[in-house]
Amino acid sequence: MKKPKIGLLNLSDPLSRALTALVEQLESQDVEVALSPLLHDRQATPEQKAEQFNTWMKEDTFDIVFDVSGGDLSNTTIPYLDLDAYKNSKTIFAGYSDLTPVLNVLAPIRKTLLYQIRNNGRFDELIDFLFKRNEDLVLYDSVCGGNIRCFLKLAGTPYFPDLRGRTLFLESYSGNERRIESFFAQLVQMGVFDKIDHLVLGNFSELFSHPEGRAALHRIAETYCKKEIIFDERIGHQHDSLAVWIS
Repeated sequence: MKKPKIGLLNLSDPLSRALTALVEQLESQDVEVALSPLLHDRQATPEQKAEQFNTWMKEDTFDIVFDVSGGDLSNTTIPYLDLDAYKNSKTIFAGYSDLTPVLNVLAPIRKTLLYQIRNNGRFDELIDFLFKRNEDLVLYDSVCGGNIRCFLKLAGTPYFPDLRGRTLFLESYSGNERRIESFFAQLVQMGVFDKIDHLVLGNFSELFSHPEGRAALHRIAETYCKKEIIFDERIGHQHDSLAVWIS
């Protein structure tokens, strides 16, 4: 079986910790790993980070390029991403959280994977996925969305996806009840819930840390969205989160 090759880069914030243990873990399973030289570079510009993505896509030697960053800065790189290079390659792009905007920009070209490889609490499923033995790592196919806060960064831009007849997936790491309700209110005011067919809600980490958090999410969702709603906590920022195909 072909040895999978993956790349690890950052289109969002620079990393504060080394990836030594992750790389060793992957290489012990015969996965070839390449690291971006910009992973820890606090001076790297959006253009430079995007160019690393563009270079790897043009090389087209990677099975998957995983973004291992998070934070705030991924949308700064969007104008510099070579969309034709992604179209012409066979490489899949994966990331989560702040990479939600990039995932949704690339998805109409070729599906992307909502998944953070640093949170590999399902390592066996990850290895099977990389070796294309199965897709047990992936829970949902062909959805839009991702992290609710970061998805809204695309609002008012040419990059906001066409949601007509689609399934929208949303999760959140930070956000108390008031903040989450404000996000839902913005989505209503954008007409999002009028367009979609289904809404899938994953793990809302901060909200669910409170005893009444799950009830609060049900109240908010059912107040603002009148379409079918599925609550599924298996996807989110937790260590053993499953993945989702964005397309």
